[in-house]
Amino acid sequence: FEMAHSISSYSLITLSKYALPLLSCQNDNDDDNDAAANHRFRSPSITTLTHLGSTRAVQNYNIMGPAKASLEALVRGLALELSPEPHRIRVNAVSAGPINTLAARGIRDFGKMRHDVEERSFLKRSVTGEEVGDVVDFVASSRASGITGQVLFCDGGYCAMGG
Repeated sequence: FEMAHSISSYSLITLSKYALPLLSCQNDNDDDNDAAANHRFRSPSITTLTHLGSTRAVQNYNIMGPAKASLEALVRGLALELSPEPHRIRVNAVSAGPINTLAARGIRDFGKMRHDVEERSFLKRSVTGEEVGDVVDFVASSRASGITGQVLFCDGGYCAMGG
């Protein structure tokens, strides 16, 4: 339990602490109009990965569900603290469908989980690592300058399925 939270949740606090001086927006030399005009383009971001198991019971996901729930609570809390001036750092999470990674291979019956997503998602397939990367790229970019404290899903619509 402690190790899962340390790796999947608490590490976001440590990362944010060390990234803060590198990402914080400094407007000491800007007048009010310039700061407002540049706000959309000067929008640093911290993005983490999460999973649907944070809010739903997922077979064999075990202790990772509470760890990801903790991570998502930290995303909201850090967004509350870091999004306003002087930092203006957006904090978000991307919830990916099952992707064949080293970590995923540690989940018992991962192939069965992936097959279930392929059968039941709106797209009738798994998402790729590249697709998840594209969502992370978007949410970290200035095109998403109004998004903070959110979990964005990239799972082919699986999270929206009922029953």
